[in-house]
Formats: sequence, C-alpha cells, structure tokens
Amino acid sequence: MPRGNSLRPGPSVRLGTCQAAISSSAPRHETAKKSMLMWHPCPDTGRLKNGQILRIDDLASTRWIKFQALQYKDPRGRVRSWDMVSRNGYLPPGPQVEADAVTIFPRLWREGEPAQTILVKQFRPPLGTATIEVPAGLIDEGETAEAAALRELQEETGYRVGTVASVSQPLALSPGLTNESTRLVVVDVDLDDPGNQDPQQKLDDEEDIEVEIVPLSGLLTRLREYQSDGYVVYDGLWCLAMGMTLGERGSPQG
Repeated sequence: MPRGNSLRPGPSVRLGTCQAAISSSAPRHETAKKSMLMWHPCPDTGRLKNGQILRIDDLASTRWIKFQALQYKDPRGRVRSWDMVSRNGYLPPGPQVEADAVTIFPRLWREGEPAQTILVKQFRPPLGTATIEVPAGLIDEGETAEAAALRELQEETGYRVGTVASVSQPLALSPGLTNESTRLVVVDVDLDDPGNQDPQQKLDDEEDIEVEIVPLSGLLTRLREYQSDGYVVYDGLWCLAMGMTLGERGSPQG
C-alpha cells in the first residue's frame, strides 16, 4: 500500500472492556477533521447474561400496574435490590408470551406520491403534556402481535386495510424502570385501497388521539417542529428519525 494511504495510529478510546483506536490517513493538520474510529469488536462471553432474579415482592398495586421490590444476583454473583414497575398480568419472557404491547410503524403508500407515515398526538398524564408518538397498544390475551397491530392501527387511526411487513422480537421500553416489553410491527398501508378511503377511529372512552400524516423524508425536521410547538417526542420515534437522517446524509444535529 502506498505510504500516503497508510493509517497512522492515534489515541485509543476505552469502550467498556474493549478498545478502539482513532486513526487517520489525512495529513496532521487535517487529523481532527478527518479522523475515524477503528472498531475492534468485543468477544461476547455471555457473562452479563448470568444475572438472576431471586424474588419479587409486590409493594402496591392498582388496576393496571404494580410497584415491586426485586432481589437479584448480579453477573458477579452479588445479591442486590431493585425497585421496579410492572403491568398486572405480566409473565416472564418466553416462547408462550408475545410481549406486553405492540409499537406500530405504518408505511403509507399512494401511487405517484412519496412514502408517508402516521404519527399520533395524545395527552400523557405522567408528563402533564401532549406527545408525538406512533400508534401502539397492549396485546390482548391470546392475541398475536400481528393481529394486535392491525387492530390498534384501525382503532387509533381508522385505517382498516394493512399488511404486516415485519415483526421484531420483544424489545425493552424502559429497562431501568420496568419489565414492560413491546414488539415493533411494520405495517404497509395502501392509501388507494377502498377500505382506507374514509378512515374512522374507534377510540375507547378514555382515549383522545389526533392523527398526523407526515412524509418519511424530513421526519427529523418535522419532529423538531413539534418540539418547538411544545410536544414531547417519543424516544423510539426520535431514534428512528435520527437513524434515517444519518443514513441519508451523515451527521445530523441532535
């Protein structure tokens, strides 16, 4: 390899128990501008999966949730305590459990138009303000994630005809606080389908949801506009928009 193209080793960055070296092929005066992080993947020993829940005690309970004290053994074998919140009816993860909920990412298509998605606005009492989210809801007993996603999409947005494109494995929502899990379901919605011409929501009495149709292109910019208007954006939606923007042009401002 010609000398001018060789990588010069730079300072190392400690990442947990692994190390990454910052190197650059640029002249010294451009190193700061053109430096890159050379990743050295950590071998997965599985050590962190050795933690174990020893007992869970209910401290208080309401119709929907429980406040619990948890005793566990950490990956180093030390017995520790943790406080957590769980949904009533929660079961430990396993093949018999879909997840607590579904989070739905709708992809809306119409002939000759750019792809769009559905966002929902609603007041969230714990925050004391309105949020911008994607459609979501709890999985009913005996219901699959696919069926729950199509049902919730119709109830919250009114779109009756959709095709499930993919379903994720159970995902953590706020793992430092709760064991609640969700599955991300991507649903394709054909706006030219006759069943989607006059969408009518089917909300429960306690629900008050407004629907927003927005282009996928420029989603992060649109979310910033919602923030400027006083809305709190769901973190999963922000991560999605940030990832899309990173893929398109490189390095957005957060």
